[in-house]
Amino acid sequence: MDHREQLVDTRVKDVLRTKGTLQKDADVLSASPTTIVYDCIDRMASNDFGSILVMDDGDIAGIFTERDYMRNLALEGRSSQATEVREVMTHDVVTVTPDTHLEKCLDLMTDIECRHLPVVGEDGGLTDIISMRDCTRQISEAAKSEALQLRNFITGTYPV
Repeated sequence: MDHREQLVDTRVKDVLRTKGTLQKDADVLSASPTTIVYDCIDRMASNDFGSILVMDDGDIAGIFTERDYMRNLALEGRSSQATEVREVMTHDVVTVTPDTHLEKCLDLMTDIECRHLPVVGEDGGLTDIISMRDCTRQISEAAKSEALQLRNFITGTYPV
């Protein structure tokens, strides 16, 4: 897609720059596949996160979300204190890179019905995770900035 066809040319790296994690790996909330679901939920709640990545020897094994809890535990009558996260996590995790357009991220999230996408570097290693909220906030701020620049250009008034 040509960048001129996009509403606003923003990418994952813009979100990472805003979060302060572009130049360094973020401290992503993660758990091992054998972690008990209750412990995952406790850590998610303590950090006010809607998901936790499940990592196995440095590789992304899955992601566990609030939705996974509802569908795979609560509705099935399982105990969060007796179930390992690998039994109820989402196994097929879609990742993005810092150069991925946010519009594409939002399309992916809509298509696969998720709200979180892990970000991987050129080496395939995990660097961060972005949420639907991160994407919409960044696009909104970029659109406001672009609109202000266009208004200043049209009226000939530029900030001094």
